[in-house]
Amino acid sequence: MKASILAVGTEITTGQIINQNASWISQKLIPLGLKIPFHLTVPDDRTLILKALDFLAKDSEWLFVTGGLGPTSDDFTRDLISQWSGQDLKFHEPSWEYVQRRLSSRGYPVRESQKQQCFFPEGSLVLENANGTANGFYLKVETPTNSLHVFVLPGPPKEIEGLWNDRLLEIISPLAENLIKTITKSWDTLGVGESEVAHIVEGFAQKFPHKDKLEIGYRVHLPYVEVKISYTANNGLLVNPLVQDIDRALAHITVAKDFVDLAQITSQLLKDIDFTFYDYITGGLLHRRLQPFLKNHSRWSWKQSPDAPFADLFEGEENFMALLPHDDGRKMLFIYDYLGTRKQFLVDSAYTSPQMQDRNKYYFTEMALVHFNQT
Repeated sequence: MKASILAVGTEITTGQIINQNASWISQKLIPLGLKIPFHLTVPDDRTLILKALDFLAKDSEWLFVTGGLGPTSDDFTRDLISQWSGQDLKFHEPSWEYVQRRLSSRGYPVRESQKQQCFFPEGSLVLENANGTANGFYLKVETPTNSLHVFVLPGPPKEIEGLWNDRLLEIISPLAENLIKTITKSWDTLGVGESEVAHIVEGFAQKFPHKDKLEIGYRVHLPYVEVKISYTANNGLLVNPLVQDIDRALAHITVAKDFVDLAQITSQLLKDIDFTFYDYITGGLLHRRLQPFLKNHSRWSWKQSPDAPFADLFEGEENFMALLPHDDGRKMLFIYDYLGTRKQFLVDSAYTSPQMQDRNKYYFTEMALVHFNQT
């Protein structure tokens, strides 16, 4: 079963914003057993949107359309879905009551133009949006080539996430109940280049008698090289010997498995305590890694400088981590105290070439998280 994702918005095609929704929706659909053949983005152009719908319908059974449900003149996704599906738009009074109630309660004027958010193709199921004024909708569409489940959603990522939790999952789960689920195993390796990691993995994969039952992929996201093996659940017993072989072969360079994020785990450990970060070596990379997860925590502070103090400065401090250069920056001295447990490590550089010094900063950032999470 294939599901494609169509994003509508000139702000995406011009590069003003990034299409986060396609990534997020895909990550939710794949574990349910759906394949994702296409992510497609089009501007606010009626002709191109209709062409995109026709193109995606030829090779999809499910279609997710995001954006273009607002109250302005460039929001006409619902009109085009109506035209494309052959279902006339009908006014939905409960949606209009909700729009008025939401705007009035927040002190915003209610404009007549906002009524356009309350029209939906006949036969569609309205999806109430608790995080905005634009309700989504779901309908089945019959085309000359296919029968599709079509989900039309507002553009803001927070609203899509809310709709998924409040309405979409309860609709989608029964539809996907009999699909064969996809399993993906992953290894985040550190300190070794992509070609070397691939050499290790392919040494096992090429000899594996059932390699047609799986997909192997690699992704570099500094400083990691990620290895992924995907297979359907019904092939689990066949593929498991290869998974175990690769797990053992990569053990000496693996720091996280199955999409675990060390920055997220670190933030969870720190959410209920006062904690201070001292970064004198990564140039802000540690902050960049942790900030998306720490932004909802208020009990932490940050100190960053290219001028490192002596390590004994931290002798009396509690609940902190300090990243200090050592041996002219060729090594990192990592010190931390967490709830009375205090440790320090001297971390060697993974890269000796002067051209790789920036990559060392990424490496030291992740090694600090690795050692801290071994608490």
